[in-house]
Formats: sequence, C-alpha cells, structure tokens
Amino acid sequence: MTATPPRIAILGIHLEANAFAPITTGADFRESCYFEGEAMLAEAAKLAPAMPAEIPGFIAAMNTTGAWEPVPILITSCEPGGPAEQAFIDETLARMRQLLTAAEPLDGIYVSNHGAMIATEDTDPDGELYALAREAAGPDRPVVATVDLHANISERMADSVDAIVSYRTNPHVDQAERAAEAAQLMRRLLAGERFDKSFIRLPIAAPPVTLLTAHGAYADMIAEGQRHIGPEVPLVSVVAGFAFADVPEAGMSVLTYGTGQKPQELASRLAHMAWEDRDRFRVRLTPLDEAIRRAAEAGESDDGDAVCLADVADNPGGGARGNTTDILEGLLAAKVQRALFGNFVDPAVAARCHEAGAGARLQVVFNAHHADADGRAVAAELEVLGLSDGNIVGRRGICQGRTVRLGLSAAVRIGGLTMVVCSRRVQCADPAFFEHFGLDIGTFRSLTVKSRGHFRAGFDEFFRHEQILEVDAGGLTSPMLERYPWRRLNRPSWPLDADEDWPSSMFT
Repeated sequence: MTATPPRIAILGIHLEANAFAPITTGADFRESCYFEGEAMLAEAAKLAPAMPAEIPGFIAAMNTTGAWEPVPILITSCEPGGPAEQAFIDETLARMRQLLTAAEPLDGIYVSNHGAMIATEDTDPDGELYALAREAAGPDRPVVATVDLHANISERMADSVDAIVSYRTNPHVDQAERAAEAAQLMRRLLAGERFDKSFIRLPIAAPPVTLLTAHGAYADMIAEGQRHIGPEVPLVSVVAGFAFADVPEAGMSVLTYGTGQKPQELASRLAHMAWEDRDRFRVRLTPLDEAIRRAAEAGESDDGDAVCLADVADNPGGGARGNTTDILEGLLAAKVQRALFGNFVDPAVAARCHEAGAGARLQVVFNAHHADADGRAVAAELEVLGLSDGNIVGRRGICQGRTVRLGLSAAVRIGGLTMVVCSRRVQCADPAFFEHFGLDIGTFRSLTVKSRGHFRAGFDEFFRHEQILEVDAGGLTSPMLERYPWRRLNRPSWPLDADEDWPSSMFT
C-alpha cells in the first residue's frame, strides 16, 4: 500500500524592523511581496520571483527529496523599515490561521521568516507567528523555520518550533541553501526523529558592520559551529541579532540541536568563544572628510585604486530612508569627478525626471518635502540620463535572480557626479541597479552605496575589501550604537557598556 505524500504548509512574514524608523504599513508589504495560496507557487516557479528566496528554495529541495504535497498559505515581506503596522500583522496572522484551518489535515509546517520584526504594539510578532504555527501543527507534527542571521530569537520562537535554521553568510547569499537544509530536517522529523535544543542568548548587541562572514569574530563562531556538525549535532545556528529593533531579545544567540550532551556543550563553547572575542565587535569607521578626500583624489587621477564609500548609516536594508545627504553634499562641495552614487530615495525628484524626459536639464531640490537634520534639502541642477520603471532582475549577491522593485527611477548627472534616484527604499546591493541605465561602473573612480554590507557580494568584481571605506555619517543605521536613545534593549550589553564589571562565570 502506497503511503500518502506528506502535506506541508508554507507560510511566512519577513521584516527587519528598526525601532527608530517610520512605521512600515500594510501597503508597504503589499507593494513589495504579498501572495496567498496557489499564487505563492506560481510566483516561486518564475525565473526571477519577487519573494524571499527561501520559498522557491524549500520547494525545490522538497521536490528532490521525495514525494510531498505543498500547501501554500501566505507569504509577505518588505524591505526593512520601522515597526510593522499592528493592524496589518493582526490581519495577516488571522488570515494565516484561517487558511491553515481550511488546509487540514497537515503533516508539517515550514515558516520562512526574517526574525527581527517588531510591530507598533507587539515587540515579538515573530514569536506570535511561530506560536500560531505550533498551534496549527499540534504538539507532534514538525514545524521548521528559517531566519536571517540578523534575527532576534525570543524564547517563544525557540520553544514553538522543532528547528530554527539561520543564514550563515553575510552578505546573505545562502537563503536557498538554508531553505534546503530546512527541507532536509523536515524529512528527518517526518520520519520520526526529534532533537534536543540548547539556546543561549549573549549580552552582545554587535554593530552590523562587525558581522561580516568572510572574516572576523562572528565568522569564526560560525565556522567553529559548523566544524561540529554530525550525527549528534545536525544543526547549529549562530544568530547575530539586530540591535536596532530595540527589544530585550535583541542580540547574539546560539542554537544547537541534536542528541546527548554534545549540543549543550557546543552551545556553551560558542558562547564563551564570542565573549572572549568581544573586543572584535568594536566599530572603526572612516571619517567623512577623509572619505570625501579619497574620492576626490581618485577622481583626479587614473593612478591607484578606485574607492567605494559605504554609507552604512543610511542603509535601507536596515530600515533607513536612503535620503541622507552628508556624503552627497560632501561630494558636490568638493566637485568630485567621475563619481557614481546610488540609490538616493526621492520619489518627487524621480517623478519630475520622468515628466521632463531623458536628456532634460532641470532644477530640483532633493528632500524638498521631508528634510531633517540628516537628510537636508539640497538644490541642484541635473541632467536626466535615463529613465526606468524600476523593475530590475538582480545580477549578483543578495538580489541575484530576484525581481527588485525600485519604483520610478532615473539616472541623473550633477557636475562630476552620476546618481540613481529611485522611489522605493531599496539598498544599493547590485550592479544591475546602474547597469540597466547603461552605466559602466568600471569607468567611474568612486562609487557611493547606501548599503551596510550586502553591496560587498554585488560589487566585489569591482572593489576589493581594501578599497571599501565604511563612512561615519548620519542616519538611522549608524553602527555607532551609543548615539541612539535605547528604551528596551537589555542593559548592560557589549559594546555599549564596555566598562561594565562583567561576571567571569556568565556562561558556566
């Protein structure tokens, strides 16, 4: 007698929420990614789907590991931003519950989730999502989740699911691989295996620029965890956390799964390793005036390397608005030549460029309607080089093979500066954002990107690590954490409270 293929529900919400940024509305989610039921499977099957890469990755891996029946529920995601509108979260969770009930019987649930979401009222909506999935699955059917490595893991999240699989790359280029790992674990759980869990949260709120996985203390932790993967420890997730959520759960966590004493021993070992290396989580940025000088020198000569200025404090990939002007004003004041800049978010300027048409020259004011201390009003005369609807298929890194929606966009020239202006907050992480305007990145001597780190996987064919300057400027994602009015973040926390008298027995 042939066994019935397992029915696995697929659902998720993705938002990395910055407590200091403007509210993320339901309209923001729906404009970015919102699919229910069969529309999820149809989008996942596209060559360049406009959804988190985990969804097609999980489906593909399940397809290759045996018979099964996907039960698509709901997936929604949005570019990182402020706290999610509570009404949208409540409506979405209620809709998920309704669809899960209608989909019974189920054999398991896969949750695709960022893991660092807050809402305008609820500080742990991810935990609410996981609890909903467990309620629908009951105590015995497996629930497996994948999270971004910037997730803030709450006890409710950890206790509600059988396994949490986190990314292992930053820039994030392994979403599909981690979804495939989740599928493999799902198969093992469906076959009857169960894992014991060890969960340790460390008092480390690491600034995001210290969390690259090519090198550094965090990279070493991940490598050490993976070195012990085997029959006793099938899964290790070293989760960096996202301090800007400003919640008690924010910070670095270690999750190990397996049998016997080894998972617990390994979790303790990794926690001690992070704490002993804590000084490596300090931030070192390039002063603004030095960064502008380096760009100006590069623009005047073909000798030496071109430079890449990373505007890490205004990273839309961490909830920032993409419209601060410290670097822009510096480049214009210094009359820097052969400079490329992206993406500057100003829907009004982008719309004016579309009205005027390619080749037009016009006077504009950036931030005319929403200027503040970091994003000042900047008047400029520009030439419109090219126009786009902003629907772009990513070529490299985090955006590769995915449809990215910049909204109405324009390439413009202001003196020696060429800039992409867009309408939606999307970090500058892919060369395609320039190339679809016909801009040849290799002909410029400096590139400014509004991105914290994901640009590295997109632009590494143009800039080595030594050519990148992480600039100390203003914005909602500055890694200088001492500049923020923290309200809920657990204190003391390293490196904010580096002078605290920390107990030596913290993890024993």
